[in-house]
Amino acid sequence: MNEELRQQINQLIAWIARGNEAALNELARLVSARMLSIARAVVHDRALAEDVVQESFIKIVNKAHRFKQNTNGYAWLCKIVHNTALNALRTNKHNADIDEFYDIAATADVAEQSTAALSVSQAMSVLTEQEKLLIYQKYFMDFTVRDSAKATGLSKSTVSRKIAEAEEKMRKFMTSAGQ
Repeated sequence: MNEELRQQINQLIAWIARGNEAALNELARLVSARMLSIARAVVHDRALAEDVVQESFIKIVNKAHRFKQNTNGYAWLCKIVHNTALNALRTNKHNADIDEFYDIAATADVAEQSTAALSVSQAMSVLTEQEKLLIYQKYFMDFTVRDSAKATGLSKSTVSRKIAEAEEKMRKFMTSAGQ
């Protein structure tokens, strides 16, 4: 996600805090598909994920006044969706498994998607739980290093190093597996 889009999201959140309904519609246009992907990655059910996105927008409207303007608005939105999805799982007594987030990759060919999902699943198996979380945050929640550091309580340099190590582990695994 480019900096211009991040700034646009931040501005829209500020306008939502002031009650601008058009800003909410524009925000939904920009990020609802990504929000649905995040929700589906957690709940593994499209209908429930759609409910999560709807509930997340309600939370965004109610909490927009709390958003700190010079932070990552997209990460803030993703965190709301992620937490709402986790709450939905608790309510519906499902079990979330971060290992299964790979199935949200969208490709036109089902066979290709299955092969890609299997490859990612196998590559993820070599990672620690913390590495899996950091990779998930980076690639599926579009977190910056700073966002991941704040969310995990690690230093930015530690997060950067752990992401690089995780990516290298995955790269080596996929290369050695001939994928």
